[in-house]
Amino acid sequence: MGSEGLEPTYFRCSVTKDALVIHPQMSYYAGGELLCLYVCKALQEAGYKVTLACDVFSPADAERFFGLGSVVRQCGYRKIAKFSPTLPYFVSLQRIPYAIRMRTLLGKTDADVVFSTQSSSFYIPKRKLFHFVYNVLDLFNHPPGSNLSGPASSKEPLKKPYYFLLRQARRIFWDRYSPTPAIFFAVGSLVLQDLKDRGYQNSRLIFPPCRTSFKPKLPKKKQVVQYTRILPNKRIELFSEIAQLLPQYPFYIVGRTPTERSGVNHDYSQRILRGLPRNVTYVDALTRERPDLLENSKVYLYTGTEAGIGIALVEAIAAGCIPFTPYGVGAVDIIETAGVGQLFSSAQQAAKKIETTLEAEQTAQEIYAISDKANMFSPESFEEQIRQIVN
Repeated sequence: MGSEGLEPTYFRCSVTKDALVIHPQMSYYAGGELLCLYVCKALQEAGYKVTLACDVFSPADAERFFGLGSVVRQCGYRKIAKFSPTLPYFVSLQRIPYAIRMRTLLGKTDADVVFSTQSSSFYIPKRKLFHFVYNVLDLFNHPPGSNLSGPASSKEPLKKPYYFLLRQARRIFWDRYSPTPAIFFAVGSLVLQDLKDRGYQNSRLIFPPCRTSFKPKLPKKKQVVQYTRILPNKRIELFSEIAQLLPQYPFYIVGRTPTERSGVNHDYSQRILRGLPRNVTYVDALTRERPDLLENSKVYLYTGTEAGIGIALVEAIAAGCIPFTPYGVGAVDIIETAGVGQLFSSAQQAAKKIETTLEAEQTAQEIYAISDKANMFSPESFEEQIRQIVN
């Protein structure tokens, strides 16, 4: 996987090699957390003593979700405190002192190399910093979800002083503590372009590690599947709309729903699940717990909006599924790079293409040829790139 015009940066580690991996919110156990743990694994295999800075340190959960509990057990741990606002209002403003405390704490590291594997910016002086970016807007938010700048303007006069204060705080805070990475790693070409458009020329494309252990089960069934968390940016309503247009085929959603304390995400998930069409079955499970639906299905239908690539789409290719994704999202990178799958611009177009695909004859050789294309996104390929950078 190329550097998109930039040559890789290499440097020699000292005899005593220490690495700090920063991942503020580990408790999600989704694609970003899988990437974080494979960074830790690659560093350990390169001879580094790794310290993981995160909110939750649980080898048991890492094993349950990803089979990587041994990686976490070999890491040191530096706790990142959870952000807890004291007032229900002015939350963005309250994030600023919290972010400063965290940056000050982590900036005192003795590590030779630092990896930030979540889109949260940190100031680490005089250290080699490699920063993964999933969405360029996240660079301006810490913790994820904050907005230090506020909107450029507000139609509500009472809010204008507040947003003015936020913009001034951001100008002082960002100018003083802006990150100085050796490389920004963009996890998709759309993210890379956003970074370069904003002047971050020290950016390169890297595809995140994707589990390629899933294998096709033959014969493939005429069914459609998506493995996902039920969140607004996953656009499950689009998945449902397409399913309604194809009532003769079973559709499956496999994933987890947000807890009640997640607020708007929980409300969204409950509304979506209540409104699922009759031919859509929701299975509350982890990918590792229900690989059969992925390995049996002929079509994988992704409907999200992420700018970076999604690991579930690659897992589906490994399982021999034909992937479908909307135009203009990060998953297009996977289809174009692997040379398999189809794009769509509307629910009607997707339904027509999916029906044609489900009814088309497919040989075992063709299915296994699809599965082989996932290898270019394997964890081994990702780990090798990390090791090359730090050795």
